[in-house]
Amino acid sequence: MAKSPEAKGAVPKVGEGRRGMEGYLLYLLRQANTVAQQAMDRALAELGLSVAQYSALTMIKAYQPLSSADLARLSMLTPQSAHEVVQRLDGRGLIRKFPDPHHRRIVRLEITDAGQALIQEARKLFDPVEERLLAAAGGIDPAVIRQWLVAVATGLAGNDEA
Repeated sequence: MAKSPEAKGAVPKVGEGRRGMEGYLLYLLRQANTVAQQAMDRALAELGLSVAQYSALTMIKAYQPLSSADLARLSMLTPQSAHEVVQRLDGRGLIRKFPDPHHRRIVRLEITDAGQALIQEARKLFDPVEERLLAAAGGIDPAVIRQWLVAVATGLAGNDEA
């Protein structure tokens, strides 16, 4: 039986056809990342924060004092995007920039008290998103999910830094 014209051109919903169990793993991984990023963007919107800015704040907090180049690598941003994120965070007083004591051309970044407070507020908004993610995982131990994601990232990165 032939498909109706409406069905023939219809884009399948997430979880159907090639967007579901028939899909390629790399496509499905990208799809999951995109959906997760959209959910995080919605959660952070009330704080006026993007996912890239939140990621940058958390990486600066974890590894401060951090150079902009290191921030770009850790946050998976281009150097140009990292520069824009740093400018926005600095403009809001969420980070502090200062010259590296050994390499005057390198600018170091550290989080301010306001930045730390914003991370805590953002985390409260993220918790329900993460709970939805774990519920969708059907009871899989979060440690197993983390282990698999790290294995995928390190396995695909090979000798390259992701």
